[in-house]
Amino acid sequence: MFRLGLFLFTALLGNASNASPCVADLEDAAHFIAANDAGARDHLASHGPAIATAFDTARRAAKGAPDDAACDGILNTYVLAWRPTHMGIVPARWSAGAAPSVQPAPPEPPSGPRFQALGKDTALLVLPSFGEHLGNAVPKLLAEHRTALAARKYWIIDVRGNSGGSDAHHAPLRPWLFDGPLQRHGVEFLVTPANIQAQQDACLRIGNPQWCVQMMAPVAARMRSRPMGSFALMAERPVVAETVVLEPRRPQRVAVLADGGCASSCEQFVLDARASYRVKIAGRPTMGAIDYANGRYHALPSGRTLFYATSRSTRLPAMRVEGIGIAPDVLLPSPRDAAARDAEVARVQRWLEGGLLE
Repeated sequence: MFRLGLFLFTALLGNASNASPCVADLEDAAHFIAANDAGARDHLASHGPAIATAFDTARRAAKGAPDDAACDGILNTYVLAWRPTHMGIVPARWSAGAAPSVQPAPPEPPSGPRFQALGKDTALLVLPSFGEHLGNAVPKLLAEHRTALAARKYWIIDVRGNSGGSDAHHAPLRPWLFDGPLQRHGVEFLVTPANIQAQQDACLRIGNPQWCVQMMAPVAARMRSRPMGSFALMAERPVVAETVVLEPRRPQRVAVLADGGCASSCEQFVLDARASYRVKIAGRPTMGAIDYANGRYHALPSGRTLFYATSRSTRLPAMRVEGIGIAPDVLLPSPRDAAARDAEVARVQRWLEGGLLE
């Protein structure tokens, strides 16, 4: 199937026309994804003919695109035929770091994390995002409320609607949740010249913080040591044990409240957290947007930007999450309205403290 999909796809590319800027962007995106996206090979093997058909449809539409907004939609529809997550087109009128979308303006960043004491026994941590805008907000919150957190034996960590960001922003929670080393699947990066350069440039988008440089420099070096077209592990092994310096007074029971809005780095937090016997996941399945990640940007001819993935999880192919999500330990029905959504916290609190969910 991979060979058939690749043949059909490249045949269509070979016949494409450079009649307009929209078509030029389409061609460039198609070639670049096939060569550099970490999931491209898997997707061509699983649904190559559908991708080729999407390209043909987009090419016909791009030739007659009446304006930039129409072209944005055409291009997004095409690239999402490859994979609906960690893939998108950033319009030229937006800043290069904007989130991929076809909306008229970039979304506002989610609010920051917050703490609330739910009585004498239970603490609530609301984490709406793990985005780069947080800075040191999570460790600062934990430090400010250390006494209150340590005094409460039950925690609820609400990550509903958290679309992800960076694992670095949920790492400070690990000392509170575990009792020893954390076993994690790693990631491997597709080695291409563009991807190596993208790793080297990644920290420039977020102000070049030192932690980013320390993390990405070894990745780029490892990629340079591998043959082009191969995959380079981020760590020494596909599964690694990370040492966790534990908090002396940790909660007895933790409920992570998740839903279909939990994606990417949020899903990595769920995978990490559920490895602890102290933690149960409550709510609904997560989005299923984590198998291909470490998104980077590629400039298209017109000034638009392609957002794509440079890595894939070492869980693949045996433990796929993409398009499936991570199932909760305790399933809660979808809330009917905002009031029912808010009531989920009280239900989980009652359950943690020894009562019933109903």
